[in-house]
Amino acid sequence: MFDSKSPVVKIGGYAIIGFFVAIIIISFGMPDFMSQMGLDKSTVAVVNGEKIHYLDFLRFRDNLAGRIKDVNKKEIQMYILDSMIRYRLQLQQAAKIGIKVSEASIKRHIREMPMFQDEEGRFETRRLNYFLDRYHMNLPDYYAMVREDLTNNAIIQMIRMGTGVTADEVTIQHAINNSSLQIRYCFASNVELKKRYAGRLAVSDSEVDRELKENRAEVKDPKTDRERVRKKLEDRKFEELKKELAVDIDRLYARGASFQETVVMLGGKVSASTPFKVGEPVKSAEGKTGILHTINESPGFINDCLALEIGKSSRVINSFDGLYLYTPMKKQISLAPAPAKEYGVVESGLYNEKVNAVYYSMMTSFIEKSKIAKYMTFD
Repeated sequence: MFDSKSPVVKIGGYAIIGFFVAIIIISFGMPDFMSQMGLDKSTVAVVNGEKIHYLDFLRFRDNLAGRIKDVNKKEIQMYILDSMIRYRLQLQQAAKIGIKVSEASIKRHIREMPMFQDEEGRFETRRLNYFLDRYHMNLPDYYAMVREDLTNNAIIQMIRMGTGVTADEVTIQHAINNSSLQIRYCFASNVELKKRYAGRLAVSDSEVDRELKENRAEVKDPKTDRERVRKKLEDRKFEELKKELAVDIDRLYARGASFQETVVMLGGKVSASTPFKVGEPVKSAEGKTGILHTINESPGFINDCLALEIGKSSRVINSFDGLYLYTPMKKQISLAPAPAKEYGVVESGLYNEKVNAVYYSMMTSFIEKSKIAKYMTFD
């Protein structure tokens, strides 16, 4: 949705705000200039005591209109306000850690901006004055905006300078990018298991009587107590049954049993997934993840899958809707060094992810300690 040329990877479809806002600042100036001029006193947010004004928001939104579709949508306007808040927080964080920008840096930055240069790359005061007149600013105001822009860039640069990627990390990421896995899985649903073990799950009248006698809290309504308690006891037996099945099958797994052997014990339907890369969700042959949600959410799935021999059974994965087993049927992953033509691309991607992670970690910590109030509604 939000396109950015910044080297920082996108999170949730949006680029890192530090870089994203910088593009707007360079082209249009800091969105706070309206409030600096005293043209509006309405407040849309307060960030650690610092106000963000409504006209600032409108100008920031209108500047984005040419770059982003549906800029008036509620979710986009909410993101714009959050962007302005994050920009303020970033400046406050810069002040906290002592980042400062010199006057010489500000002047040099302005003189080197393409929109203030002629066709031969020479700075023209006339172009700067035209810009200031167009946006109703004076030079000190614009200096203040550029200072904030450079301050924010300095934070990102500080993070970038402290970030690195090793050759081993590139090799591992290259292996992940080019991996191809596929599994065969067996799923026995609760419905199937209850039908198969109906005899073991049956609850007698005497069991219901005993439960009502031993647990007086269950006595609530004579008309419904017995059926409710019977259902509760059936559910309890079923959960115990699932645990017993899992223990028995895991014993087979521990001695290296084949997938075919454990499937006989579990029962259920056997299917094959589509091929997938490490880190991608496992999908059924129909391209859906629904029935495989438990496998996808299993914390050790990838590590266990890579460790298993092809055809060998996994442990049981116990889910709210049934029991799962799987075996790898294809494992293509090579830890050979990345070719020279791919090395730079992989390295750059990892580097940007690290910068992104450090930035968000820093800002999240700062946000958690900040006082932020939003007063704007999006109807």
